[in-house]
Amino acid sequence: MAATSEPAPAPTRNERKACWSHRDSYFACLTQKGVTIPPGTDMSDGRGPIGKAAKEEQERLDRERKLSVEEARKQDPCLAERQGYETNCARSWVDYFNKRRVLEERQRMMYQQADMNRPKS
Repeated sequence: MAATSEPAPAPTRNERKACWSHRDSYFACLTQKGVTIPPGTDMSDGRGPIGKAAKEEQERLDRERKLSVEEARKQDPCLAERQGYETNCARSWVDYFNKRRVLEERQRMMYQQADMNRPKS
């Protein structure tokens, strides 16, 4: 018979707050450094940025693919913040938050592009 594993206990309110605080610090650092996609994030599902940012991100991703994920993560300009983020958040949360960050940036750029293309009245 296969052993059944107990699901991990849900994080406490304080653990969730610590996760969110470290995530916010990490994302603020990335924003300050002009990084949209956290290094090592799998964006192979095609949900990356659009327009000029897409070209820049694609070039960065092409360079990053030549490196292993671990090497890309070591080159993260916000490594200290990332370590706190990954230590305090479940792996599934980190993956979700990273992809959500990219999606939000993509939406922001789409709205910005739509505003620029809107006819002046």
